[in-house]
Amino acid sequence: MDTRISHASPLSNERLGQIVEGSASEVYVFSVEDCRFTLVNRGARDNLLYTMDDLRDLTPWDLKPEISEAQFRELIEPLISGSIPVVNFNTVHRRKDGTHYDVAVQLQLIRSDDAPPVFFAAIQDVTNRNKIERELRDVSGRLNAILHNTQMAVFVMDDSQQCIFMNSAAEKLTGYKFEETQGRPLHDVIHHSYPDGRHFPLHECAIDRAFPEENQVVGEETFVHKNGCFYPVGFTASPIRDDNDVAIGTIVEVRDISDEITARNAMHRFNDSLQIKVAEAIEERKRVEEQLLQAQKMEAIGQLTGGIAHDFNNLLQVIGGSLELLRRDIGDNPRARQRLENAMGGVARGAKLASHLLSFGRQQPLQPKSINVGRLIHGMSEMLTRSLGEAVEVETIAEEGIWNCLIDSAQVENAVLNLAINARDAMKGTGKLTIEAGNVVLDERYASAHADLTPGQYVMLAVTDTGAGMAPDVLEKAFDPFFTTKEPGSGTGLGLSMVYGLVKQSGGHINIYSEVGIGTTVRIYLQRTRTAEDTERDVPLNQFPHETASAETILVVEDDAIVRSTAVETLREFGFTVVEATNAERALAIIESGAKVDLLFTDVVMPGNLRSPELARRAKEILPDIGVLFTSGYTENAIVHAGRLDEGVELLSKPYTNDQLFQKIGRVMAKVEKKAATVEPDDQSQSKAGGEDAERLRVLVVEDEILIRMNLAEMLNELGAEIKEAGNLSDAQAAFASGDFDIVITDISLPDGSAENWVTELVTNGHTGIIISSGHPADGDLAAHIAARSVGVLSKPYELNDVERCIAERRQ
Repeated sequence: MDTRISHASPLSNERLGQIVEGSASEVYVFSVEDCRFTLVNRGARDNLLYTMDDLRDLTPWDLKPEISEAQFRELIEPLISGSIPVVNFNTVHRRKDGTHYDVAVQLQLIRSDDAPPVFFAAIQDVTNRNKIERELRDVSGRLNAILHNTQMAVFVMDDSQQCIFMNSAAEKLTGYKFEETQGRPLHDVIHHSYPDGRHFPLHECAIDRAFPEENQVVGEETFVHKNGCFYPVGFTASPIRDDNDVAIGTIVEVRDISDEITARNAMHRFNDSLQIKVAEAIEERKRVEEQLLQAQKMEAIGQLTGGIAHDFNNLLQVIGGSLELLRRDIGDNPRARQRLENAMGGVARGAKLASHLLSFGRQQPLQPKSINVGRLIHGMSEMLTRSLGEAVEVETIAEEGIWNCLIDSAQVENAVLNLAINARDAMKGTGKLTIEAGNVVLDERYASAHADLTPGQYVMLAVTDTGAGMAPDVLEKAFDPFFTTKEPGSGTGLGLSMVYGLVKQSGGHINIYSEVGIGTTVRIYLQRTRTAEDTERDVPLNQFPHETASAETILVVEDDAIVRSTAVETLREFGFTVVEATNAERALAIIESGAKVDLLFTDVVMPGNLRSPELARRAKEILPDIGVLFTSGYTENAIVHAGRLDEGVELLSKPYTNDQLFQKIGRVMAKVEKKAATVEPDDQSQSKAGGEDAERLRVLVVEDEILIRMNLAEMLNELGAEIKEAGNLSDAQAAFASGDFDIVITDISLPDGSAENWVTELVTNGHTGIIISSGHPADGDLAAHIAARSVGVLSKPYELNDVERCIAERRQ
């Protein structure tokens, strides 16, 4: 393009000069040869603070501090060569006083027929515009940072309902990039079809209605991901309005609510029509309400049974104990003896009923031991045959190498017997009963279908019958308390509830598989333990002959006068010397008086400020070799935690028989004698764990349960260790800071917090003598330290040998 000007009249030139001089834009004319200014209009001069005389001696690069002469000549070369007609660029002008302002330059080469060519520059001061653009960029940047870093998905639609913006969260939520959705209706992106493939009608989309109706819409919807899967969302769709309050688009905020629906136990089955989804949601809500009602019912029954069990079992104890004492007075009168046996049978049935009530309420105090279930079921064969009758064929199958499990063996036997009797009734007294035991591994897939189950290694106990089986509606209620299909008077409906409660209280899992006309299988899964099998048996009845029992003194502590009188009379009949107290405070006064007491036999639940566990602890401080036996009809949480007796605690549940009382006393006293014989008087300065170094072995024991801490301290005393005790985390940290300990044995869950961070800190600082004693698995850094063997583990329940082994490992 040839830019030329023709000759103009003087009047035209004058008018043109006025226009240029008064122009709001800055106008510059400079020569091609030396690039010196020949014309600069008033607007430019005023902005630059230069006069025209000043400017005639200047060149364009003199005003442009960011552009050198060479760079400028390179800019104008295309104009001189004629390759381009106009050069546009942005730069900075420097005023006479040294200040700067931003300019946008449009530069042309003007040629004429009768004059030399000149450069013409029209320049705009864009300082304010640039400032506004920078501020806008800053605001936009902050807005983009907020939108692209928020977890909330944000969509913006224009007045045609087409997508004009998606943030990063929206891209992640839908699987689409913004480039794929730009210019498409948002409806097509998130609702491209029903779950069954039909098109989702536009008028049914609440989000799309927000703009036409110009109302904000809040609700829940189902989106379709790019990969075709469906997921629930919560959304807010709001119209965007202009200055005249006219809706010109829609902004939609969306969040995935899958986790929220899971937390409400709502179904994620949005694969049918909206009507089906609503029906499913209503059905799910009904099911959850029924579960809640069932849980509340079980809780109410548990509280009721716990509240009455103590008094009820006390009454049974008085009746049973008195009947047993009466047995010795009636001689050989057969009628009297028969009536006595009938009365004793009634006591036994009452005790069994109370036990079942406590079992399904999960308040039965368990005394778990490491047992081999295979040996247990083989040992039950004869009893099962007698109980079920000869018409029922009983087969027991135990896998080779079966693992041990931690369970109350007496309660397991009771559970198996209950299941066997149920099976016999289902088979109408004739059929085959199969009892199996084996090792199983329950994986993540199976565990995910059962909320109460942790994947891992289990011992399975299965009881299978060839009976009538259960219909689905019966199967659903099988574990419900008091539910029975038997005739009135033929069953309480507590058998399966008791089994269910025992399994759940023991940390296990239970399932029933049944088919009408085929039979039923009840499978119980008990967690594996690596603890060696506990082969300890009850003390024989002749352990304490009557003529030698008088050497033992028993302190009986019971607030119920009749129960106490019965127990005292029974023990004296056995030949023991008996001292009695009505509460824990009086019992402690007897012990503090220096009286000889070999065994403390105390009720758990009693009035007064001093609790029975504290009485036992203080008694052992005064009389280290005293035996302790608790008794109760309802233990509350005094000596039972997580459904299990505290470590080292012996409990005799009411009502008990004289033989059971005698057995328990024998067991406790045998332990006392075994402990006394463990350390010979001449060898007390020697430690099993450390030989001559034992006197220098300093151990910090951190445990909030008094009886567990007391039991562990006794074991460490036997190993010759010097012990410091702490019952919470703060005391433990203070004790550690003020002492030099070789070994720290600590529980994880403490009253004032978890010890995990403290243990990790100790290990990080190089302490190698840390032993974790806990009934719960560790995770995180602590689990890693355990795996790396930088922390020892003393699994509950434990014995002296386990403590000795752990200490020896830490001392290596």
